[in-house]
Amino acid sequence: MTEHEKNPPEEQEEDQMESDDQAVARSEEETADDSIGNEQEFLVQQLQRARAELENYRRRTQEERVVLRQRIVADVFKTFLPVLDGLTAALRADSADSEPAGIRDGLQLIAGKVDELLDELGIESLTAVGEDFDPELHEAILQVEQPGTRNGEIVEEIDRGYRCGDLLIRASRVVVARTGENSRGA
Repeated sequence: MTEHEKNPPEEQEEDQMESDDQAVARSEEETADDSIGNEQEFLVQQLQRARAELENYRRRTQEERVVLRQRIVADVFKTFLPVLDGLTAALRADSADSEPAGIRDGLQLIAGKVDELLDELGIESLTAVGEDFDPELHEAILQVEQPGTRNGEIVEEIDRGYRCGDLLIRASRVVVARTGENSRGA
């Protein structure tokens, strides 16, 4: 028997259609597998991006909190500055003329407590006397000719300056020395 006799032409067409269907099904499965793999890869990348964005957000908000705290402390401290300036002026006053020793000791104790509080808040006072004038840190109230000093050297501090971290709360108000050379040219 020949093959035509074994399988009539209708059956051969059906066999051919079945094998074509199987090939199409395999091709669709491979395409589906590829698309699932691509989708999984895409989702993994999206997850990694989301994690990175979350970490960046956390870092940014932490930095913003630090800056906000410094600004709040600085704003509150600015309202307290006149009291501190009055205390400093009282300590500078000549104790022999008007104040009993007990009052001066009390003022020094209060000043020490204030300094401890400023340290806890992260506020540092700026040193000025003997330093060169820096317009970003100092405010010149007066210029005087003073022998034995450098031009631009701070010779007296009128009001102390303060900073909280990188934030300048108040510039030091100072008296600056000038030499005779600059005063002739001015």
